[in-house]
Amino acid sequence: MAIDVLEIRDSSRELIGVIDTAKSVIWHSVYFGIGDFEIYAQLTPQHLAFLEIGNYVTRSDNDEVGIIEEINVSYSVQDGYMITASGRFAKSILDRRLIYKLSDHTNTPTILNGSVEIAARRLVLDNAIDCSFDSRRNIDVLGLGALANLPAIIVDGNGNAAQKQVSYQPLMSYTDEFLQEYGYAAKVILNASNKKLLYVVFSGTDRSTENTDGNAPVIFSTEYENLTSSDYSYNAQNARNAVLIGGEGEGLERFYSLLTAGKTGLQLREMWFDASSINKTYTDSNDEEQSYTDAEYKSMLDQAGKKQLAALPAPETFTGEINASFGNWIFGRDFFLGDLVTLQDNAINKYATVRIMEATEVQDENGYSVDVVYS
Repeated sequence: MAIDVLEIRDSSRELIGVIDTAKSVIWHSVYFGIGDFEIYAQLTPQHLAFLEIGNYVTRSDNDEVGIIEEINVSYSVQDGYMITASGRFAKSILDRRLIYKLSDHTNTPTILNGSVEIAARRLVLDNAIDCSFDSRRNIDVLGLGALANLPAIIVDGNGNAAQKQVSYQPLMSYTDEFLQEYGYAAKVILNASNKKLLYVVFSGTDRSTENTDGNAPVIFSTEYENLTSSDYSYNAQNARNAVLIGGEGEGLERFYSLLTAGKTGLQLREMWFDASSINKTYTDSNDEEQSYTDAEYKSMLDQAGKKQLAALPAPETFTGEINASFGNWIFGRDFFLGDLVTLQDNAINKYATVRIMEATEVQDENGYSVDVVYS
């Protein structure tokens, strides 16, 4: 693998040239959240014209789209004038919107249910592409890409179909966190024909030894000389497996729910979560106030509580440093961002299924390298 050529596009996403002489390129991709990039090159009239704020950077071997947000020019006797262009990937434009639905001076919460993928796409559509109450919020360069038809639906802590409500949250961070609950991610890619930026939801591929899809497993192990270090620990001191959730109301009128995951006695480890911001009432499409049933409201609280438990650090950890550009399995060829792979150490008889969360590709005078982060 190598980053030999960068395509530079103007504010209309039209190709205006390429850069193939950069001294270094850093391309940092992430599965959850937003990636970023940096280009460091000799200052020439061509590079100065190409590397302008608001221009786009693309690669023929990668579908992420960079937006130049910062330019720095430096001078030294040794290197002369150098230009550094950096920015984030195109999903960052969602960071310019909040989630809300106004009617006169009243906001109606957005209710999400059914398909996770479609729910995330709907949030982007309603708040950044086709806003029904204020066309000024529409971003004309943004559209929705093809449906991936991912199977997950919104469920509660018991796996039953459920719904969520959301208001006032930042569009980008909320959709990312929502998708993350189900192992999905999103990115914004370029449609080469009409130059639109398209929001798509995607999922990594299960390439672990436990996958049931028939995919060839990807294994990082000392046996294969691509696991260069490993570390195992178990610490139960701060473990929690149950959560008491406080919903709407005050005192004796407050609504509570308890998630125990079937644990009892000494094995039950409780924590508290204040979910009073989740409302039991909502305004429907006819501007009439409605109330969730107790069962529906409990389901919403349980979802929030489950998310709090999932965010706690795991008591058992097995980590290691992997070499993603050496051995039988190479990043970008055999496994990709978001994929599930297996980490294995036969000496301690431990293995773990981990997800590739980040990849930082670097092209400089030392050649090409890639470092990956998993979780």
